[in-house]
Amino acid sequence: MTSLERNSMTLRPLLLTLLGALLATLTVTSCATRLPREERARRIETYKENCGRYLAMGEWERAQDQAMKGLALDEDHFLLRLYLGRALLQRGDRDSILKAVYTLEQLDVDDDFRVPLSLAAAYERKGVNYSDSAAQVASGLRFTEASDPAARSAEMVQVADESFAKSKKQYETALKLQPTDTEVLNGLVRVTALQGNYEESLTWCDAIIRITSDDRRFWDERRKRSDISPQEERRMTKNIIDLDRLEMAIHLHSATILKGKLNRPEDALESLDAIIAFDPSVAKIHSQRGGLLVELERYEEAIAALDKFLSMTTQPFENDDVQKAMRLRTKCETALASRTKA
Repeated sequence: MTSLERNSMTLRPLLLTLLGALLATLTVTSCATRLPREERARRIETYKENCGRYLAMGEWERAQDQAMKGLALDEDHFLLRLYLGRALLQRGDRDSILKAVYTLEQLDVDDDFRVPLSLAAAYERKGVNYSDSAAQVASGLRFTEASDPAARSAEMVQVADESFAKSKKQYETALKLQPTDTEVLNGLVRVTALQGNYEESLTWCDAIIRITSDDRRFWDERRKRSDISPQEERRMTKNIIDLDRLEMAIHLHSATILKGKLNRPEDALESLDAIIAFDPSVAKIHSQRGGLLVELERYEEAIAALDKFLSMTTQPFENDDVQKAMRLRTKCETALASRTKA
């Protein structure tokens, strides 16, 4: 028996749990299916609206409950099944993630980008879960009943890799349907990095930055119009703030890859500088910038960046980041003193 066959046997009972729950709900509420058509339609609409609200509020368990009640009345309702998959995914534990994958895989819709987007996210989360578990098994931090923990860890890595590959394929499918959707592009940023394809991840970062820059200009121009209401202006301002936050997160991701994976500290510094241009009040960015400047032996600039961090941080003196900044600052002063003597 192959490792994939063993994994399939292990996962199948978990995936079928959701189906069992649905059948149980259908049995318990069988009388509801005999409701008059109008009342049945009204209840389904209510469950759908409630589920959407709970998803927006982050109330995943309540969203799942509303989706299940609605599906008890119409087991083929597309949006309720999509909402159920999303609610299960957001709950985050392994069983819920696997149930989300199972639920979303049943949606046979070709023209709604939300389906491949949600399925891509589910495969991504499954991959992360198995990758983390594999590392824990390999290190001995996670117990396994397998007689060969190393082999079990390797099997879990294989499942993770396959999940990441499926995730990327689904994100690419979603991108064909919505070529400028930043949620889809952000998924590609993440999953390609998880696959170790760091240069490709940076390419998707650049794509997001181009789109956010265009969108920011659009909303900024609209906001300057004299015929908009105060409510519209607030909405447009919020859109711009959301774009800024997204771009800052992308620049931070880029800096992390450029420094930690590709050993390109100067390029990483440019990404950190871009974050500061958006918001100079983020203390940790000044700290990271100072560390890069020390590595580049630009000691005067490093001292300025570290002093900026130390003046802004609210962490106590004993904090590791504060202590690290102090050590780096001392290193800079020592290096500058040596240059003066030379």
